[in-house]
Amino acid sequence: YVCYAAHHVAAFVGHRASIPSAASLRRGNEVATTSYSYINKSTRESGFKRLSRLNSDANNDAGKEDSTPADAIGGDLVTALARLDEKWELSRRADGGGKRIGEWTVLDLEDEDSSAPEIAYLLEPPSGAVPSCVIFFLGGAALGQFPHISYSAFLRRVASRTNAAVVAVPYEVGLDHLGIARRAMETVRKSVIECEDSRGYPPSLPKYALGHSLGGKLHSIGIAATGIGEELAGVGFVSYNNFGFAETITMARTFAKELEVGGGGGSGFGSGSTVAFDTLFDLAGMAVSAVGLEFTPSPSDTDRIVKTKFDEEVLKKMRMFCFEDDDLDSTERFMDCFDGQDLVPSVSYLPGTHLTPVFLKLGLDDLPEEAKDVASQVTGGFQNASFGNEETLDLLVEEVSDWMLGKGPNDRRAVRKQLTGIIDAEVEE
Repeated sequence: YVCYAAHHVAAFVGHRASIPSAASLRRGNEVATTSYSYINKSTRESGFKRLSRLNSDANNDAGKEDSTPADAIGGDLVTALARLDEKWELSRRADGGGKRIGEWTVLDLEDEDSSAPEIAYLLEPPSGAVPSCVIFFLGGAALGQFPHISYSAFLRRVASRTNAAVVAVPYEVGLDHLGIARRAMETVRKSVIECEDSRGYPPSLPKYALGHSLGGKLHSIGIAATGIGEELAGVGFVSYNNFGFAETITMARTFAKELEVGGGGGSGFGSGSTVAFDTLFDLAGMAVSAVGLEFTPSPSDTDRIVKTKFDEEVLKKMRMFCFEDDDLDSTERFMDCFDGQDLVPSVSYLPGTHLTPVFLKLGLDDLPEEAKDVASQVTGGFQNASFGNEETLDLLVEEVSDWMLGKGPNDRRAVRKQLTGIIDAEVEE
């Protein structure tokens, strides 16, 4: 959301800045593109057309724009991810395309009829055994462009606990969430085909949709448009977000400051200029008011889509994961869509913030030689730097894994309070 603000403020004053796209760094090999029942092509297309009609009152000009993230605000972390991703890819190619950092593999999904590169990142069980299930993951705005880096710690730990394979779909941020969701669902479809045809995954493997922040909204649009909810074993939204653009600008101050201090447990990646943050956010607010920018679908349209398309078959498989210190969470709004119904999604309550799923630990000794110079610049010359809180991350990993294994929701917010009470008592003694 910080990147949304930066991009559109920059456009408003006549300057656009961008970071390298993960997808733009690669060109794919031809893969099988036969139809697969998980997402039927004709159903998918007609579904997205129907959703487009639900958004007839949205800002068409804004919806057509394919925005790219800017590094004007929150840029230290996002730009660091982009540069590490580029080095990671160069290192991977030098190694013959084999597994390097975190056992992530690039799935090249480009059609022979398409000139645009299309990729997904695949994380398979370290044992080499056939996975017990497949998780299709969509991350939050900007960070989701580099899911194999931003969310690697989170996804690796969930995969290890559940013996799951993870397909992380990268995307570039923009106002047209409908278009982003359409492309993401197509990538998911191609990834399923690739994993079954080339890697021998049984078609009967349970499939989960897992999204963080904006990724949850994108999954909800995709599920509504394609009708794939009945074929999924579960749908999980972590810090679900459905803010309007103007509201996002206001609440992104919190997000930006969290980037500055390191997500509640790390050393941070920001520049430390609170005045610059506040000034740019004020400018963003004025720009939004002047030109009427809004996401497509808008928050109210998204609510209507969810109310219309999410039936009991989907709701009974859903789990919302909500953090106690998260001002960017729209879980309550999502739950209100089903007010008065007997069946509603279950909710897990956890200690943490909006960025709890993001945990980075940059140790120079653990990186390939090609990436050490970049990491050294990112960390300001220190040998190690971190972002995020590993303790709250592990609580999230446990809760998500338990949900996938069929366990009910927990309210773990008391865990932090108990820990804080113990620390306070020791200090007083």
